[in-house]
Amino acid sequence: MNRIIKRKNKRAMMFQFKLKLKNTLLSGDVYSIHKNSLTLAKKKKINCKSKLFIKTIAYKRKSIPAPQYIDFYYEHNYTKTVSFFNKIRKESQRNKISINFDETTIITASAMICFLSEVDLILKTSPFKSKAITFKHPKNEKTESILKQVGFYDLVGKESRKTKVFDDVSYWNYASGAKSELQKTQSAMIEIENKIGRAAKRKLYKGFSEAMANSVEHAYYDADDEIATKWWAFAGVHKDKLIVVICDKGIGIPSSLPIKWGADLVNKTLGLLNIKTKTDSALIKAATRMGKTRTNQNNRGKGLSDVLSIINQFKVGNLSIFSNKGYYRYYGENGVAKDKLTEHNLSMCGTIVEWSIPLDIDSLDKEVVL
Repeated sequence: MNRIIKRKNKRAMMFQFKLKLKNTLLSGDVYSIHKNSLTLAKKKKINCKSKLFIKTIAYKRKSIPAPQYIDFYYEHNYTKTVSFFNKIRKESQRNKISINFDETTIITASAMICFLSEVDLILKTSPFKSKAITFKHPKNEKTESILKQVGFYDLVGKESRKTKVFDDVSYWNYASGAKSELQKTQSAMIEIENKIGRAAKRKLYKGFSEAMANSVEHAYYDADDEIATKWWAFAGVHKDKLIVVICDKGIGIPSSLPIKWGADLVNKTLGLLNIKTKTDSALIKAATRMGKTRTNQNNRGKGLSDVLSIINQFKVGNLSIFSNKGYYRYYGENGVAKDKLTEHNLSMCGTIVEWSIPLDIDSLDKEVVL
């Protein structure tokens, strides 16, 4: 009963304030109008706290500092970088955010493609949509050049400035698409091939668009949603190496592998590799050894093992795979093929496949078979 009386009193009080403001607007001076407007706003704020809070956050941006090194290759940088991605993902669901790159001096390829994917998805899933993220122009000239080259400015709708051209930045070519758009996927990959075709020898990267598309298929199983099956890729030629980096935000190789192949076959493969602990990195390694997929097409689904075969054949090049908490690297060094497995505490929530192959292997009397 007391609650009902209180509510009626509040409504009556608000009615009186509104009536007073209405009369002031009709005949009062500027000072009185301003004073009564503030009084009414104050009462509304007290009585409708939650509603005003929701309205307020839509106009307030939270500043989030980017780390000095946006990088996955060193473990301490990986942890800071993934924590940064987690923070912007979480905050973007309740606030508009502004990313501060003042301290950022280094951005490496794998972390950059993952960052692009995170921001792209945030702009689609945040309640603030295209207005969810903005950023300050970086203080570091190379950092700004990287963000401009990879399309970050275009992605968030910020006008770019003229920047210095850096040789180790300008060679990147960017593409993205969705598994549901297979034709678009192939077209995007071919477009990248055309861009780098003059620098690379056709014989070497013939079929790499197919291998790139196949790599994406490891991440998705029975997934049809365009957002859930999107991929992002960089490719280019630098210092006589063909470099490709492809990222997706699917369930990850460790999760998709048992679903796609069955637990028995996965366990058998791990046994053949003499791996006893079923970690994410171990499952990634197993994925690179597991032949053709269940598509029953001779040229489909071999992406990871294709690149592995090049390194085995020539004992040069590098294949790096980040998926969820695992990191697996297979590389040629001093005429020997080696590998490395690493487990992280945090998941990067998806998969990144990166490979680099020296162009001069084409001078050998061997055909690269993909």
